[in-house]
Amino acid sequence: MGMIKIQVQGSFKQQESKEFSAMRNGHASAVAAAIEWLSRQVLPNAIQLDHELHEQGDKPDGDFGC
Repeated sequence: MGMIKIQVQGSFKQQESKEFSAMRNGHASAVAAAIEWLSRQVLPNAIQLDHELHEQGDKPDGDFGC
């Protein structure tokens, strides 16, 4: 069965690895769990960090959020 591995590194505030296995409830469930974790844990922290960087005058090469 398949597994999704996500590793958060670098300038992200939380440095973490997470695994989602298809063994428990299937492949679609593993994808859904990964998306849920990213949207509830990683995305809010990333948005906060982008706001902090923007206030300091830092920005990515492209536009924020694109």
